[in-house]
Parts: sequence; C-alpha cells; structure tokens
Amino acid sequence: MKINIQEVRFTIKTVEDGKYPDLMAYVSITFFDDKRRHFTENGFNLRKSKFEGGKPYLTAPSKKSSKGYYKFNLVEKTLWKEMEREVIEQYEYETIPIINKNKDEDKELTIEAF
Repeated sequence: MKINIQEVRFTIKTVEDGKYPDLMAYVSITFFDDKRRHFTENGFNLRKSKFEGGKPYLTAPSKKSSKGYYKFNLVEKTLWKEMEREVIEQYEYETIPIINKNKDEDKELTIEAF
C-alpha cells in the first residue's frame, strides 16, 4: 500500500497551565493524501526549553514508563525538524496579540475615514 501525502495541517491550542509552566500548546497533526482522505495524530505538545533561552520545541505523543518514556511516533530527523519549524512558526503567528483593543476600556477602537 502506498499513501501519497499531499498536505499536512497543524491544529494548535494554546495553553496556560500553572502545573506545567513549560507547556505552551497542544498540537494535532492532520495528513491529507492525494484523494483528500486524512488521518490525524493527537497528543503532540509545544514546550518551552529550560535551556537555550526558552526556545520552543515539539514533543511527540509518549507515555511515561519505569524506564523513561515510550514514544508512539518515530519520525525521520529532517522531517521532524521541518514539522517542528512549521508548528513553531504557526504558533508564533497565532499568538500575535490583537492590537485593535483599548486596554483601558476593553472596547474595540474604531477609526473613521474622512
């Protein structure tokens, strides 16, 4: 069986969790083939590194065991880095603050053209 992946989409849900201060977002990855059929992998996380100045990194779904963590996905290194780069870029884009809000009154500003 051959599956021709044509598109990959990332769904990112930002998180603020006091229990896990390094957790930035939950990530799902959906793969589409040439016939628009798809499958989705859930359980990815975007985390903030304790090192490297808090640089974000992507983690795969895993389960803690007595010997460490069992990873459910094994992805070729260059593909993983490309996916990680895309997720970080999308996260940064989606978390750009809204600039058309007045913080004092929490009302939208209206600009009228003359």
